[in-house]
Amino acid sequence: MRVAVDQRRTRVFSWSVGELSRASGLSARVLRHWEDLGLLTADRSPHGHRRYGPEQVTRLYRALALRRMGLGLRQIAALLEEQDPDPVTTLRAHVAELQEDLRRRGELHDRLAGVLASLQDTGLTDGGEDQQAQVLMKVIETMTMFEQYVHGYQSEENRRLHDQAETLVELLHGDTGYPPGTTVLEVGCGVGAQTITLAQRSPGAVLTCLDVSSDSLTEARRRMSAAGLDTAAVAFRQTDVFDLPHDQGPLSASRFDHVFVCFLLEHLPRPGEALTRLRAMLNPGGTITVIEGDHGSTYFHPDSEPARDAIAAQVSLQHHAGGDALIGRRLYPLLTGAGYGQVSVSPRQVYVDATRPDLVDGFIRKTFTAMIEGVRQPAIAAGLIDAERFDHGIRDLHRTTEPDGVFCYTFFKAQATT
Repeated sequence: MRVAVDQRRTRVFSWSVGELSRASGLSARVLRHWEDLGLLTADRSPHGHRRYGPEQVTRLYRALALRRMGLGLRQIAALLEEQDPDPVTTLRAHVAELQEDLRRRGELHDRLAGVLASLQDTGLTDGGEDQQAQVLMKVIETMTMFEQYVHGYQSEENRRLHDQAETLVELLHGDTGYPPGTTVLEVGCGVGAQTITLAQRSPGAVLTCLDVSSDSLTEARRRMSAAGLDTAAVAFRQTDVFDLPHDQGPLSASRFDHVFVCFLLEHLPRPGEALTRLRAMLNPGGTITVIEGDHGSTYFHPDSEPARDAIAAQVSLQHHAGGDALIGRRLYPLLTGAGYGQVSVSPRQVYVDATRPDLVDGFIRKTFTAMIEGVRQPAIAAGLIDAERFDHGIRDLHRTTEPDGVFCYTFFKAQATT
């Protein structure tokens, strides 16, 4: 007697190294390195290619979770093999770091809960080992993609943003200013680094400044006051750009003559949607100004592969966070795609050599290199680069500040109308 077998029901799910790399944000080289250390194992296809089944995906999930707690790779390998002589002490040593990260992990919890609720609606979580492994793959992708802001809201980053704003005022804002009595909406004001310049260059304009972080808004008010500006003349409001426009109130549609956006779109997963929502905030004939950088425009002498790798790690982190560190080159198609007219984009290049000591310190050291240094821990934790090469790259970036060094970077400033 012949028995028909439903191949779909007996097939064992497995993933290629490329699929695992895209889900986790780890390169194929890093995954092979993790295999060498015992963090991960792989099966082989009949043709000798690496394949990862449910058991290996589950093990990778555990390794990534432990890595995000700050544990070293060899510690993780020992824990996975249950060889750590004192795992309680090992884990307890990282409690203090986790306390500092509570807010962000709370947001991650909410995000994962939403993903799992969605998966439960589809019935995937009720399946067998294969389907549950698919769920874990989705969770791994979500963990990797999660970052509200690659650089965070720490005090070091606040100082970097302030230094950047002061250094680049003329280059980026020499032609920025709004007439008295006009209404201006600044979206993603952060710690007020650009808000101060807007207020100083647009006396009499009515400013409304938005940010998703209450801590950043508090710092923005403090900086405005320290600069001798009237904080009562500026309305600071906490909201998300993707919640605009509101149904009613001061943030409802068609309320503003001008919209100003600086260094925001690079962090958004859907910049085109954000621009469409902002177009709805403008009065007929209103204008929008958008300023963004593009890390792909970075050139320097002496050239350095480790420095480029460190920059690439930051670009990769931002990509997996849902952002785009190369967004400057996309401003024209993004604005036209969102329905704006009369779109014009101008490149604003920062060129630095020994004849510009102000930019050597203000831009190379305190702006660009400080930004790359700020992602050291997450870049290494994600396996995008090892500590020795990252530190080598940072040294080489600082090397460009010496008398024979040269550094170039391009910002893009776009202006358009409704």
